[in-house]
Amino acid sequence: MEHLFYSIGFLVGKMISFVFWGFLRFLWKGIVIASKRHSIFIPIYGILLVSAFASFFLDFEKQGSVLMLVFFMVVCLAWGYTYLEEYPTKKERKFFNKVFLELNFKAQNEQVPYYIGKESLTDYTTEFTFQTLIPLSEWQKYSEKLEMYFNQKIIAMTQNETDNRKIHIIVQMQELPTQINWSESYNQFSNLVIGQGACGRCEWNPEKHPHAFICGETGSGKSNIIKCLIHQSLVKKYDVKLIDFKRGVSFSYFSHVIEIYYEYEGARKLLEQMVEETNHRLDLFRENRVDNINAYNRKVNFTGSMKKIIIYIDELAELLKNRDKELANSLCNSIETLTRISRAVGIHLVMGIQRPDSTVVNGQIKNNVSFRVCGRFVDKEPSRIILGSDAASNLKNIKGRFLVRDNSIQEIQAFYISDDFLNATYKNDMSYHVKNERVKTALNTPTSEKREKEDTTTARDERKEKEDITTSEKKGSEIDKDLNFDFSDI
Repeated sequence: MEHLFYSIGFLVGKMISFVFWGFLRFLWKGIVIASKRHSIFIPIYGILLVSAFASFFLDFEKQGSVLMLVFFMVVCLAWGYTYLEEYPTKKERKFFNKVFLELNFKAQNEQVPYYIGKESLTDYTTEFTFQTLIPLSEWQKYSEKLEMYFNQKIIAMTQNETDNRKIHIIVQMQELPTQINWSESYNQFSNLVIGQGACGRCEWNPEKHPHAFICGETGSGKSNIIKCLIHQSLVKKYDVKLIDFKRGVSFSYFSHVIEIYYEYEGARKLLEQMVEETNHRLDLFRENRVDNINAYNRKVNFTGSMKKIIIYIDELAELLKNRDKELANSLCNSIETLTRISRAVGIHLVMGIQRPDSTVVNGQIKNNVSFRVCGRFVDKEPSRIILGSDAASNLKNIKGRFLVRDNSIQEIQAFYISDDFLNATYKNDMSYHVKNERVKTALNTPTSEKREKEDTTTARDERKEKEDITTSEKKGSEIDKDLNFDFSDI
């Protein structure tokens, strides 16, 4: 009998303790936690408590009791709201506990990782956060198994910068669209944007990564990326130059606003001029005791300030695989020099390659070009040359789908800039005009013709542009013409 009373007393004590601590947790969650998450509860609780105590102090007990009842009703509502907010997290925590136990994924103290919560990073990705004593290297070993439980692709696993005990897993919850149209709103960003990745917008920062490779097979969308970059470069007032041995056909929209070089001799002279310009700018930096173009422009205060230059090469292999070895070596040397030393002076190279190989992308050039955009390749070798992995050979066969390597490798869908948009923008609108002379005929003369041309002085009326007048002589022939010029308008 005594034992029965003891058992009953123990159960009653446990119930009282459970109710007491449950009531305290109820108050804590309904008052403290709710107030932390939703600051609107703070003034509500303050007004009700002050009013209730003032009513009791002034002998308005009935009114005070009503106010205290209202106070507890608000606490109940806040507790219920907080509980509903936490319910999905508790449900997911239970799921992950089960997953970790099945995988036997535990720390040395036999504790499984504690699920903290998740955060949506973009429309396509979600970040899950765990607190654990298991190092990041061990998490990465379990990456493929965790993907099976997530039933989604794990993009990255990272460690918190301020708390090493927190591990973040970024999961792609939704596939990227197969086409994302270009929007002029993207011009507001300081960097040049290329496309949309699962983790956010993909940008090229020329100051951080001074040169870039754009690689992809025919039909991958490589030229579309270059068009998009050229358009942004013009909007941002870069001095843009283009080398395209298809005689500028793919970039005809820009023919009135940028210099297009489509012969080897013209390309050679351009690149040599850029090397000379690089050395000239470095000399000016030394004289003014600055080490980059931004510092120089701030110092001269817009008087004699320098423009940043971007040179686009649509097909690097076509440029460097010339049968004239002397010309090919000259072109290669200029590109190597620019990739090495032109970063500080604001001269950047964007090189398109249809199929990279070691004879085109040598070690000197490759090591100095850190930003790389790579489309799908059937063979693994081009992917290894550009990305250092086979990832591009496993890329989905979607036009505009690329892998971008800067500090890491991410999959993106490049922005599509339509021909109609470019035609409408550059047909009559000269607001993006680059204030340099258009490429002269002499710079685009094929070396095989072995001709010498002299640039003649041209007179241009503000309302009308006259054609360049060039004269040449051929040995053994005489040409007599009467030239009657009217110089009255000069």
